[in-house]
This record gives sequence, structure tokens and C-alpha cells, in this order.
Amino acid sequence: MFIVKIVLLTNDNYFSYIATGKFLKNYKSDIALVVFSSALIGKRNALNSTLWTLKNTGIRHTIFKLSVYGVFKVTRILSQLFPKVICGCSTFLWVKKNNLKFITTDDVNSYECVETIKAACPDLIVSVSMNQVIKKEILELPVNRSVNVHCAPLPEYGGMSPYIWGLANKENYSAATIHYMDEGLDTGDIIVQEKISVLAGDSAFCLFHRCCSKASQLLMETIKKIDNGSVDSYPQDLSKKSYFSWPTKQSVVDLRQNGYCLAKFKDFYLAILTQKPRL
Repeated sequence: MFIVKIVLLTNDNYFSYIATGKFLKNYKSDIALVVFSSALIGKRNALNSTLWTLKNTGIRHTIFKLSVYGVFKVTRILSQLFPKVICGCSTFLWVKKNNLKFITTDDVNSYECVETIKAACPDLIVSVSMNQVIKKEILELPVNRSVNVHCAPLPEYGGMSPYIWGLANKENYSAATIHYMDEGLDTGDIIVQEKISVLAGDSAFCLFHRCCSKASQLLMETIKKIDNGSVDSYPQDLSKKSYFSWPTKQSVVDLRQNGYCLAKFKDFYLAILTQKPRL
């Protein structure tokens, strides 16, 4: 066995929980540390982050983000009341329930955080929905390198919210990608990638959910291959690279004109009622 200790870097939200999925359950005894990012937009507080999002991405996208956040909060509350029926969809709650070591930081590259990760002696670092740039000092700690989950068809659609940008650009597919991390932004060698078809009348929520579900499966397969020494990878063709930041007001307009939407009521039904608790 090559993997003994794993450090997970993540952001506690609904979609990161879907993407970590089987990994949390199957590698519980190997997770030495979980690092949760508490960073918001530019280290603004919640109110100023909301106002920034409203100003720069528009009211529809802001309502979408707040709605997803609200559903996430509702599932957490309901899971406390009905733990055998409702899943909290929270990596943080799962980690606490299973007594794993964790820290929360708004700066993953701070001296204190780096030293805590070093003390965990990771054989592998796994990044899922981490909203901070991870520097070389951390990436080079594990013998088996560091891997990242990115829900887009790299080298295209690096960066943020690829599920929204893809629909705005009328793409036929997105993807779930597991790749090695380097100092670039989503530029490391690809281990595995599977396309996810865009469906007629799709929503950004549902597309991202499908990508995260597939990523959960691919992450498990990747760790197994790293563990038995059979993992392979290939470099990205960076001449085809595209990178996107926060969605713009125009991107949301384009998405809607292409026949898509940010979310539907049934998406939230899916989020609240169809996820089963993971023990």
C-alpha cells in the first residue's frame, strides 16, 4: 500500500460534498487531516461578498448562489432533526461525526496551516472545491503528489463556474476531471477525464451536480490506482487552454438565451430529499 495518510483540502458546500462522496466513506481511516477553507470573495465578510456578487455578476446569479447556500443550510438543519432520513450534505458535519482531525482557515498558505499539513505527513493531498490558490510549498509535500477535482473539460474552462460558462457558450458537454496540481491554475497533468453531456433545457445546478457525481466516482478510481502504483497521466495541451473567472451579467443572459437556466425547483428537491446519509 502506497497511501497511508491523506490530507483533504475543501470548501464545505453542497457540491463539494457530492464530489467527495465515496472518498469520505471508503478512505475514512486514511484521512489524516481535513483543511476547510473559510475564505469568501477577496476575504470580504458575508454581506460584502453578497454585495460584490450582486454588483459584478447580477441579481439572477446572486439569487442562485444564495438559494444554493440556503438549501445547504436547510439540509444541515433537517439532518440534525431527522438524521436517518435527511443527509446534511456537509463534509464538515461528516468529519465531526466521524471524529476526524480538521482545521479551518482563510489562508491555506499561512505558516500555521502549512505547518499543520506538514505535521500530518501526507502521502497524498486531495483538493475538492478549494477556493484558494495552493502554493508550491504545500503541493510538493506528499510523495504521491497532489490531485484536484475540476468539473470541466480541461484544458478548456479552467477557473471558476465552468458549468455556467459552458451553458453560456452553448457547449454540448462539460466533464469531470481529476488532475495533478502544479503552481498554475488548473494546468497540471490529467489523470482521468469523462465528458458529461449537456441536456436540452438543462440547469447550471443540475449539470454541476452530474459532474460532481461523476467526479466522486473518478476520484475513487484514481486513488485506487495511485495506491497500487498503476496511475497514469498525460499533459494538457495548453495551446487550447481557456480560463474563466466569476460569471458576468452577460454570461447569465447568454445562458438563458441558449435555453438554459441557473436552477429549477426540482433541483432543490433533489438536493434536500434524495441524498442519503453516509455513516
